[in-house]
Amino acid sequence: MSESNPYKDLIDHYKGWLFGLPDSGFLQPMLEARFSPDEAKLLAKIPFIGHTVEILSQKLGLDAEELREKLENFAIRGIVLRSESRYGILYALCDSNFVFYRSPGWKMDVDDWSREMANSQNHYWINSYAKDFLGHDLQGLRAVAINTTIVDTRKVMPYDDILKIIDSLDYYSVSMCPCSAKYNLDPEFEDCEHNFERCLHFGDLGKYCVEYGMGREITKEETFEILKRAAEEGLVHGVSNNKENIDTICNCCSHCLYLDSLVKMPGIIPRGHQPSNYIREINEDECIGCGVCVNRCPMNALELKDKKVIFEPERCIGCGVCVYKCNQDAIYLVHREKEENIPKNGTEQVIRYFTERGQDPSEAFKKNSLW
Repeated sequence: MSESNPYKDLIDHYKGWLFGLPDSGFLQPMLEARFSPDEAKLLAKIPFIGHTVEILSQKLGLDAEELREKLENFAIRGIVLRSESRYGILYALCDSNFVFYRSPGWKMDVDDWSREMANSQNHYWINSYAKDFLGHDLQGLRAVAINTTIVDTRKVMPYDDILKIIDSLDYYSVSMCPCSAKYNLDPEFEDCEHNFERCLHFGDLGKYCVEYGMGREITKEETFEILKRAAEEGLVHGVSNNKENIDTICNCCSHCLYLDSLVKMPGIIPRGHQPSNYIREINEDECIGCGVCVNRCPMNALELKDKKVIFEPERCIGCGVCVYKCNQDAIYLVHREKEENIPKNGTEQVIRYFTERGQDPSEAFKKNSLW
């Protein structure tokens, strides 16, 4: 690693994991504002797989207590993930999306870095970062249909049922929406007028958010209330894109980075949410062409022409936002002919990320394991 530019070393480190940091004129100022040179130098040595302080201090040649203090500071700032395991407390460097686009916006009070860097973050996402992050078949989030919008529920699998997903969990928390925060801090972008407290986290991630002030613990009942409010407001339920151990439900509006950027991003970029296993269908005899569904669709999959709704099925993510407010009960969701290829768990999801990006998963895991 170079002694002269710790930020370049950190960029190279991120490029070896799930989501790199593409070159851009916005990148260096963001890094310099987020990390001091000494912090960047240290972070470039922290693996993306969790290790104890004892292992890290031994391998990196650093004093254990001094390292623990620094790692705790990084955890508070949403840069390093702290988790509990049978080996003890583990610390891992968070992926670049987590560090730059998720954790900074979860807190109730916006930090100075977010205020200073909002414009750079937004432009970096649209012009550089999202091309790689969203430009592959597998997405980080997948749409799950709003409850009550599927006409035939007999085929609904537990990982496709928002109510069963919530029932299967044992710890619930809510954070602020980081996407909306970035846009509302930036005068170049339209403000989001929805309730910001809508980013749900569960299990170990939820506990981490609460412990470090990036969210608050809530009950299962409060979780259902947030989901109902999101449905009323026309937000998309975007869950962790795997079948097991779901730790996130984002309730995304059309202005969120994952959806809105599709319109602003240069070139053709795939949708930001993996589609659900359902797609919109209509009973033409019941439709009065009121346009409510057209106005609510976050993917611009619907258009009203001469009181007739025109549907572009390739844009539909099966979220049910259009169905939920149809007073005529003219539209509903049906099972897609071909199901989405959803990873079984987080490990399978990560392996597919690496494979789609032309990286060897075994090499990436080996490089980041100090055990």
